[in-house]
Amino acid sequence: MICKECGEKISGLTRICPHCGGRALIDDELETWSFIADTAAKHRMNMPDAVVPNTPTDVPADLNAQIEGLERLKEYFTRHSNLYQVVEDLESMEGGKRRPSIGLWALGGGLAAALIYLPLSPFLPHFVWTYFFVVWGAVTTVGYLRAARKYEQRKAEHELFRRLAENELCVMYNSCPDCFLPLAWTMPPRITRIIDALRMGEAYSVQEFLVRGV
Repeated sequence: MICKECGEKISGLTRICPHCGGRALIDDELETWSFIADTAAKHRMNMPDAVVPNTPTDVPADLNAQIEGLERLKEYFTRHSNLYQVVEDLESMEGGKRRPSIGLWALGGGLAAALIYLPLSPFLPHFVWTYFFVVWGAVTTVGYLRAARKYEQRKAEHELFRRLAENELCVMYNSCPDCFLPLAWTMPPRITRIIDALRMGEAYSVQEFLVRGV
């Protein structure tokens, strides 16, 4: 059985978890989706509040002053460019996570039940199909709930890591003096693109460039 508080596996019958001291489950591991949701909720309890980015300051009126300001911002944000990469990596990792499929687990459970049941079938009494479906249901349910619980745990942990990374990025952004660019445009390659556009006459101001989104 398992502990309802920390999720650790417990050997033997006991109402007190030896790992955390919380109340243990007496029935068995199949505690339905409420237990899965509770496990993920425990991870989300540590979720910090999101840091709100500051409102950008006014853009300098003079074009040369804009370019000089962009060069200064580029130098500042280049020193912290690793924070952008961390957030991007976490976003890409999030896209690769998929919720477990009950259909796939049912198929896998059927195959596993056949491997377990067929060698034993000559030694079983009548109504043998009943035993097969019981094994199939047990394997599918246990496997699916285990996978779903692990998925929710990892999802909650990933959301926590992403929130921490985004907050660190926002704190860095808010610490930049006289930043007239929104956070989404502070990545060094984007600032370089704005500088090149202003120098080549593709845009006549930072505001024009941001509106066009070139």
